[in-house]
Amino acid sequence: MPKRKDGGIGSEKNIRTMVPAVEHAARILHYFSTLDAGSANLTEICQALGLYKSRGHAILKTMAEYGLIERDEATKRYSLGPALVPLSRKFLKHLDIREKALPFLENLARETGGTALLGIISGEHLIVTAKRDGDTRLGITIEIGHRFQVTAGAHGKAIVSFLADEKYKKIMEGKKLYFYGNAEHYDQERLLEEIKDCRKNGYALDMGDLQPGIHAAAAPVFTGKGSVTGTLIVIGTFPKEKAPAIGERVREAAGGLSTAMGAQTPDIFNLNQAISS
Repeated sequence: MPKRKDGGIGSEKNIRTMVPAVEHAARILHYFSTLDAGSANLTEICQALGLYKSRGHAILKTMAEYGLIERDEATKRYSLGPALVPLSRKFLKHLDIREKALPFLENLARETGGTALLGIISGEHLIVTAKRDGDTRLGITIEIGHRFQVTAGAHGKAIVSFLADEKYKKIMEGKKLYFYGNAEHYDQERLLEEIKDCRKNGYALDMGDLQPGIHAAAAPVFTGKGSVTGTLIVIGTFPKEKAPAIGERVREAAGGLSTAMGAQTPDIFNLNQAISS
């Protein structure tokens, strides 16, 4: 590991006070967070982290005992374990943006009858960090911690429409894009038209492309620096003729949440949107 002199992670000062086994376990967890495949064998892990196999095996075995790592006995490959789910949920519950989002989500769920979600971008995924259910008879079950492909459906279009040019270009040049469900259904001409509409209206729609009969409206949430950090989404079985009105309501809520987070947003977002009682 390269040594830093500024007192941060990896600095000479911190290395002297680190417990080696704990450090290796932490590096293993970080390593898995970067894997597209989601799993790796012992050789791959040890080579990537510079560990002896005997040392790596012992640490992985201990982590597996506590559910932090999972081993597939058939393939002998390791992946992140189930014990991380409640840990991540505990962490997500304390995110500042989540607390600020809850009143907006409650209003959206009540007014639209749909399930209102806050999703935060994490690499190639959008992680659901908060939710409120509207009409519980609809049977749409999405739990906190659920991961969507970042380019999927309404939220994917809402995110891409307001990315900086460099990030926009990188995503659009990707080999697999999930705006319309399976990557094989990708339609660039259609997508460009919808991005144009999203930049004009401030929201994007998915009318059954991801799942027949299930519709969604999404609008981007911005950080203090004006970059997209995630989306607000309403998912439900609302009729197509109501979709634009729901989209506008989601845009207003996303603008209000972005303002609450101290963000600078495009003019199309109603920054004066108040949280209704």
